[in-house]
Amino acid sequence: MPDQFRTAIADILPSAEAVHERLAVLSNRDRLNVAEFFSGVLPDVDVLISTPGAEALSHDLGALRGIPSVKATSLAGHWTLVGSALHHAGDIRAARGPVQAAVISLELLAGQAEVAATVLATRRDWEVVAVAAAVERTDAAGHVLLSLLGVPVLTPVMLAGTPRGLVFERRIPHSA
Repeated sequence: MPDQFRTAIADILPSAEAVHERLAVLSNRDRLNVAEFFSGVLPDVDVLISTPGAEALSHDLGALRGIPSVKATSLAGHWTLVGSALHHAGDIRAARGPVQAAVISLELLAGQAEVAATVLATRRDWEVVAVAAAVERTDAAGHVLLSLLGVPVLTPVMLAGTPRGLVFERRIPHSA
């Protein structure tokens, strides 16, 4: 399934802008392909935390897994978690130990939203076990920041920046 999504991304390379624009308007088919990929590779989690723009992907993955999703959002310069599951007792239940969470992202670049979501989860005593990014840019700082926090990144598509634009990453083994 990720092959169809990879092909859709390959069709628009090497333009970083085109990749960003494609991710902003993912087709239902591509979004479901990515959600099914994540459903197969993510460890068991109790809640999903979507970053801005990844709400539909997080919703689809939550529907596949039967788990709730909340959203990390920046309000007046401060990050916060929002979502009905936060206000209904019992919606977010730990299967064992602390609540296990995964952060869902469309494109891992600088990692600000993903790190903010991880910090917000930690403040709730949740453990973030992975960041699931539809596309990861290996030439951006996000992966390094998350590695420093001990959070693995799972992705069906790794892209590297070159002087001629984006290409599929060849230096690093596939992360998922």
